[in-house]
Amino acid sequence: MMRLVKPGRSAVWTKERIDALTSAEVRQLRDNAERLSETDIVALCDEILKARPRGASAKTVKAKRAVA
Repeated sequence: MMRLVKPGRSAVWTKERIDALTSAEVRQLRDNAERLSETDIVALCDEILKARPRGASAKTVKAKRAVA
C-alpha cells in the first residue's frame, strides 16, 4: 500500500500570509520555523523583515521625549 505524504508546514505559509503579520509575529514565526528546521519559512520571514522599515530604538524615543 502506498502512503501519501502530507505537505510540509511550509505549504501553509505563503509570502502574502506572512506579510500580513505584524513584525513581532513574523519574528516569532521565524524563531519557530528555525527551531523546526523549516528553512523555506525562515527565508521568507527574513525577506519580509528586511523589507520593512525599522522602528525607532528605545534610546531615540527617550531622547525625543526629553526634548519635548
